Amino acid sequence: MIQKLIKSYLLILAVVGFNSISEAQNNFGFYGGLQLMPQAHAYNPAFSPENKFHFSLGTGMHSLGFSNSGFTLNDILVERAQDDSLVLSPSNAISKMAKLNHLGFNVQNELLSFGMKLRKTYFSVGLYNRLSVQFAYPKDFFSLLVEGNGGSLLGQRADMDGLGIYANSYVELAFGANREFGDKLKLGARFKLLSGIGNVKTEKSVLGLTTDATTFDLTLDGELDLRTSGLPINGLNYDPMTALTARNKGFAFDFGGSYQLSERLLISASLLDLGSIKWTQNVQNYKRSSFSYTFEGVDLNQAINDSNYFETLADTLEHIFKVEGNTDSYRAVLPARFIVGANMELTKMFGAGAFLFSDFTNNKYRPTLMLQGSLTLKKWFMLNATYSVSARSATNVGVSVGLKGSGMAYFISSDNVFGFIAPARSKNFHISTGLAFCIGRDRDKEVEEE
Repeated sequence: MIQKLIKSYLLILAVVGFNSISEAQNNFGFYGGLQLMPQAHAYNPAFSPENKFHFSLGTGMHSLGFSNSGFTLNDILVERAQDDSLVLSPSNAISKMAKLNHLGFNVQNELLSFGMKLRKTYFSVGLYNRLSVQFAYPKDFFSLLVEGNGGSLLGQRADMDGLGIYANSYVELAFGANREFGDKLKLGARFKLLSGIGNVKTEKSVLGLTTDATTFDLTLDGELDLRTSGLPINGLNYDPMTALTARNKGFAFDFGGSYQLSERLLISASLLDLGSIKWTQNVQNYKRSSFSYTFEGVDLNQAINDSNYFETLADTLEHIFKVEGNTDSYRAVLPARFIVGANMELTKMFGAGAFLFSDFTNNKYRPTLMLQGSLTLKKWFMLNATYSVSARSATNVGVSVGLKGSGMAYFISSDNVFGFIAPARSKNFHISTGLAFCIGRDRDKEVEEE
């Protein structure tokens, strides 16, 4: 019965979470060797290309990312000592988990963009499709499923607090600009109009099961506040231009700056996605106020003598676990990011840098440290290599390649190439690519370089 109640309580969270399809995509290459590519402006508004004008129509940046902070495929599929065949080992996967883990999925498509530089000021416009999903799962939830309530959790509360889904699907229309102030300082900002397609937000999720070590009484406690809009999300069959007219409206800001501290050292910082969307269309919310219920077992005497015993018990359980619904509009804040770091020009060809990425999702702070090295040949070939510690994984090596020439700028990038080389051992997968058409070199920059 307890398993059934838990499954009923989690049905909305789990089904929505896995049918919706996130660490945020950072595209580390844009902070190193790809810093002068047109798409870098989206990651720090102070960055801008060297060309006077650029545009893309469906060929711009397309990015896909996936991460799981809890475990890898090799953690759950292990070799059997007798014959080296692979067998499922849920207990080994559980041992690799943190108290609360995150499964992330992220997609970004640049539908169109263009930018223009007038003297010391750069202007840009871009239209983007964005989908971000974060599923949070506690370690004790899987321990309970694998061991039951009589194993290591006997006598203590199985802590499943925080189980939830955070998903955003929206279209973004961005207007950006940056300006040079003297020879060292550059400041930029972007204003973004947001049109929401679909959203799932776990405002609050509390769930615990305690099994008394002596009497084996079961105490279940919990609280739920889940908000949704625009479900189901059918991301493959919608028109972005139609999505712009959706009633779910919001706005956000990006801010960025860079400062040439010395001839070879550039420091920069950016604050991205500072804003929210108000969800008013096709809203369905689910709420259950805080409760605690102890099940002491079935009293056989009462069950035999009272023909309504089980009916009364069922009514009690139905009342305790009843979830209320409403259609009230709500506001969901975007997962903001703050990035700060420095680039050092070692020679005309080689550079190095270090950055700290801070991701804020549902009031949770998750830092990522990134180190990078770059090679640039005559401004037409850019190679960037990165090393990052992210999603409780210290084996993330990224590679980015940029090509510029004949009026075009193309790049392909991954924050973790091991996602392709050794997917079973990786917690992160990411790939990003794009093509922009560029016209005119910045003559002022050419004069400075001569």
